[in-house]
Amino acid sequence: MIYERLHVTFVGVVATLVDSVVVAEFAGYWLHRLLHSDKFPTLSRGHLIHHFLIYGPRQPMRAGEYLDATDNRASLGNVGVEWLTPSAIILLFCWGAMALLGVPPVYQVLVLGTLLAWPILMFSYLHDRMHLGNFWMARIPFLRAWFLNARRLHDIPHRSVNSKGFMDTNFGIGFYFFDRFFRTMAKSHRRFNWEGYQAAIRRYGLEEETELLSLRGCSKALLHEEAGIKTALRNT
Repeated sequence: MIYERLHVTFVGVVATLVDSVVVAEFAGYWLHRLLHSDKFPTLSRGHLIHHFLIYGPRQPMRAGEYLDATDNRASLGNVGVEWLTPSAIILLFCWGAMALLGVPPVYQVLVLGTLLAWPILMFSYLHDRMHLGNFWMARIPFLRAWFLNARRLHDIPHRSVNSKGFMDTNFGIGFYFFDRFFRTMAKSHRRFNWEGYQAAIRRYGLEEETELLSLRGCSKALLHEEAGIKTALRNT
């Protein structure tokens, strides 16, 4: 009898964790898609600084250290308010739904914990490391093939826009099940769409930030050298 209860509890915990990961992936897919849709321009602009300026179609996809698009903006760590606000709404909705359905507190904690932990793992940790040049997953035989394929799929929307200036494919990060299901999956790069790129730049007024991007793209050595030259000129 005790074994059966433990077994049921174990099955319930595993099922809760798996279901929570699926919900987190589903919510992450649609939130990422929303940020690319321009339904909420302020949120979209905050996210697309990453896509068009920091790691834009004409920028290198990888650097020695992750270049954070949330500098000088409201954020929690390197997660911008464009992610935080909708995520908080999703978590509150899930908590309210579980409370109304009478879900036991232990399962509520498991669900909410997973809904926090999985996006942090996927959309913060893993995503940011996809922009690093020598990430450890690329060197581990067991993970290398999966990681490099996921990174390649992730790079595609960074390089390709449609004629209206939208990046409309591959909204997943490590896994692309919902991209396949909702037919937003792209397995190869499209030819660079200059007209679409210019449309996006104009829509979000990103030209004013190109100087900031240029500074971020410089190496520390060049920045120090430039600062030294300016100091020398001021002293002459």
